[in-house]
Amino acid sequence: MTATVTDPARAPGGSRRAIALLSLSQGFYTIMTMLLVTVSALAGHMLAEDKSLATLPFALTFIANTATTIPASMLMARQGRRAGFALGACLGIAGALLAAVAIAMASFLLLCAAMVLVGMSNGFSVFLRHAAGEAAPRGGEARAIAFVISGGLLAALVGPTLAGASRDAVSPYPFLGTYLVIAGAAVLMLIAALALDLRKPAGTVKSLSGGLGAAFRRPRFVIAILAGITAYTVMNLLMTATPLAMVACGLDFTSTAQVIQWHVLGMFAPALIVGRLIERFGLMPMMLAGCLLMAMAIGVGASGISVWHFRISLTLLGLGWSALFVGATTLVSLSLLPAERGPGQAANDFLVFGLVALSAFFSGQLIERFDWATLTLSALPPVALTACALAWLWAMEGTRPRAIGV
Repeated sequence: MTATVTDPARAPGGSRRAIALLSLSQGFYTIMTMLLVTVSALAGHMLAEDKSLATLPFALTFIANTATTIPASMLMARQGRRAGFALGACLGIAGALLAAVAIAMASFLLLCAAMVLVGMSNGFSVFLRHAAGEAAPRGGEARAIAFVISGGLLAALVGPTLAGASRDAVSPYPFLGTYLVIAGAAVLMLIAALALDLRKPAGTVKSLSGGLGAAFRRPRFVIAILAGITAYTVMNLLMTATPLAMVACGLDFTSTAQVIQWHVLGMFAPALIVGRLIERFGLMPMMLAGCLLMAMAIGVGASGISVWHFRISLTLLGLGWSALFVGATTLVSLSLLPAERGPGQAANDFLVFGLVALSAFFSGQLIERFDWATLTLSALPPVALTACALAWLWAMEGTRPRAIGV
């Protein structure tokens, strides 16, 4: 019998205020990420002698993110979510301010170091969605996770304005003002984190594999990780390369910011209803719909290089990411026993963001050596593989997998 879904804000260990603060924190975190996506490759291109390394600073954020997920999970298991999110915000402030100094000094190496600090900050922030799942009652995980992820809609509404206004705000240093805005968003994250009151997550992380042997023998957990990897790496591969591709096609910065805005709208606006759609139609159909939308994005992206091709492709990409990533996060939650959640979340995010780091770095290499159509088509095989795995899991378990132990 399927567990009854209730309002996640009323869940034991959570509250309406806590869920709202998590969603608000997600919004500030996404503003930081959106601004980084918009300017990091361009700033790297401006400072790097070897232009093929333009996306290296942004790739380093994901490498640092990956390296931080396990210690971040260990810290939060011992000290609680509030301490972890507050520390992550402080790292974000330090990294953004150091990036501003790097721009002023025209130092590519210093920019890379700054992005490591920002990546460490992200290694804490990625657990915002997991905190939402823990605050939800059994059966309400999808709605809680989707609601917190929808906080990223704030970035879509104000991100392009902030990017455009801050790009040349500190003359004669392009992008320095943008990094100062990123630091401001991290300050707001710190304020929201200090106001949080959440229980410690169940389980501790003594090693990446400790206590997870049983979880990795469950096909649904492996497929959940595969879906998360596909959602984020495909999205990041295309999103990171878009500013460089649009500049190469002779399109201006304003058009680039607007395309990224539509992409972020596609990512986060549907999250307001994705949880309810999962409850209505089932988890597997929604994740498969995400794969289909990502395949459509690849097709549109490979078919042309006008502003509208970029805009439609990146919007479809965002929509596909929303359905697939919310579903993957929910499936991870349903695949783990309470004592496995800490190490399970850490293992999931370590694998997901480790491969995202590679996609961020190689997007710069690919866009320098191949055309935009080739880059987009390279993302099709993992989407097809994930769709096949999800279809198999659907046949085995049905549309609404239950939590382990229910």
